[in-house]
Amino acid sequence: MNRLFQITPKRRSGPALSACFGLLAMAIILPASAGSTGEFKAIDFDPALEAAGMNLATTDGNLDAGLQKNGLLDSAEMALIATVLNDKGYDRSATGGADHKTVLDAYRQALSSASRDVQLLTAKYPAAAEMVAGYVMIGNDGSFAAINAMMSRFGSPLAGDYTLARRLGPWFGPEGDADGDGVTNRMEYSAFITSGREAYVRAALDPETKPSAAQVAELAGKTTVPQDGRKTVGIILYPGFEVLDVYGPLEMWSYVKEFNVVLIAEQAGPVKSGQGTTTIADYSFTTAPDLDIIMVPGGFGTFSQLENAALMDFLRTRNEQTEITSSVCTGAALLARAGILKGHRATTNKRFFSLATDQDVSVDWVVEARWVESGKMITSSGVSAGTDMALALIARLYGVDRARGIASGVEYQWQEDPSLDPFAKFVTKQGTAP
Repeated sequence: MNRLFQITPKRRSGPALSACFGLLAMAIILPASAGSTGEFKAIDFDPALEAAGMNLATTDGNLDAGLQKNGLLDSAEMALIATVLNDKGYDRSATGGADHKTVLDAYRQALSSASRDVQLLTAKYPAAAEMVAGYVMIGNDGSFAAINAMMSRFGSPLAGDYTLARRLGPWFGPEGDADGDGVTNRMEYSAFITSGREAYVRAALDPETKPSAAQVAELAGKTTVPQDGRKTVGIILYPGFEVLDVYGPLEMWSYVKEFNVVLIAEQAGPVKSGQGTTTIADYSFTTAPDLDIIMVPGGFGTFSQLENAALMDFLRTRNEQTEITSSVCTGAALLARAGILKGHRATTNKRFFSLATDQDVSVDWVVEARWVESGKMITSSGVSAGTDMALALIARLYGVDRARGIASGVEYQWQEDPSLDPFAKFVTKQGTAP
């Protein structure tokens, strides 16, 4: 499988391209009119895969978000999607699971975009658009990156709109939960695949069929993302989080090759920010991998999250395992509420300073600080300060030159002095809008 991604544009002969598509075949067997009429016949991926010479019992070519083989057979992953597409009545949306209409809409959008993107190839390879749509529907960044890289080598980059298909990861990705029963597809796969693919698909789509509590506990350790020595950085999302609190640090950390950054919420899937935009959480509190670094953002949603027992428990438990625990803005209030800032110095948003201090008066709260490092705790002031904190964290682990290089690369003027805080004066004006 890996050799496919070494193919260069020079190898555009018929047999080479045919083999290229064949070994990645995700072609959905649909009538030609499916995209326009909505009339679906039974979908079966197996004939396309077998025709391409793929072994249904051994081929694992799909990639996870870290661009590693994901450990699930391609035929099983595609059977899961096909089953939902084949069942017009399938709807587990009430519990956060998949529903037929959403999956169908995602396929139609992907197919339409792919048909335009690979138009030059479809004359000789009619299944190209269907293959692209099917591959993208796995719903994780790795799947999209792999197929996009491949199409780009043949002069057909995926420039169209695949947003709906790329959102399906919380349902169809390895760490997704297709039926919304709180057990990941990977766990269901590990527990049932020995009984056959049908047993796995049935379990993954039926909330009444799932591993026992003992099996879940045993399998939980197998849900970690392949890291190859990288540190896993978990950024917490919750309704009403501040966008820049999350995306400022995320921008900087995404350039650290030693980091594998994942987004975590109480439930995997879409989480709406305080600004109204939606971000997709890769994992739930239950399915999140082991974390080396954790970051808690602030935002107006902080107020309600102070009473979220599930979040408090997650923070306490994971803090015992982390190398670094950090926060941006009023995220420090959540850390304080969880009781994990005791014995440390810390800071927070200056206009909402008392929100944090009221949660734990025993913390040494620092007024004049852009960010504060105290043992393994790194807390920052309001909103934009989180980006400075994120670079400081990089400098702490990999040196200041590394952090400066990343800041320069994105044309960001990093404030390197943590004590330089022009907003400390607002501590006396608490309660005003940030």
